[in-house]
Amino acid sequence: MEKQQDLRNLRVLVVGGKPGGIQILRTAFGLLCMKYVAVVPESARAIDALRSQTFAAIFCDAAAEPYKSMSFPVAARRAHGVLNPMTPLFIVYNEARRRQVEQARDVGVTDVLTHPVSAAVIARKLQGALSQPRSFIVAPSFVGPDRRTERPSNWGGSDRRRRAARKARLAVPSDPDAAFV
Repeated sequence: MEKQQDLRNLRVLVVGGKPGGIQILRTAFGLLCMKYVAVVPESARAIDALRSQTFAAIFCDAAAEPYKSMSFPVAARRAHGVLNPMTPLFIVYNEARRRQVEQARDVGVTDVLTHPVSAAVIARKLQGALSQPRSFIVAPSFVGPDRRTERPSNWGGSDRRRRAARKARLAVPSDPDAAFV
């Protein structure tokens, strides 16, 4: 089993959103004994913080205001002067629909969380993002972690796409004409 990273000394940035959602995140971070949590309500100030400090992770509320006509996750990945655009970025939704999750993935978000968020979920997501980071892609239309999830090469299961012919038993009535009456 892999060694769990100590989350207590990580520097985390929480961006924007509704006060209730931010309070839930702060409570979860408190339960994890995380000491360095910076809460910034405005996206512009958050980008300024990313230009001057490095953070282990960023948690952004989905309701955070845009930064210069682009969503905060896009700005965190592409804004000029950001010290580490490869920082794991989590977006927090009140309710996440499949379309929203796909859009978040397509703008470079590392993972999606939904309220109510528990400390155990945050710890698991942070551990996964920090201990096994996905490769980072920088392209003209996309900046973020690789959207494809890797499958282990030593898969031990059977190939579900391959079908083997097999005999099927059909229930045939004793009087074939009676079935069409």
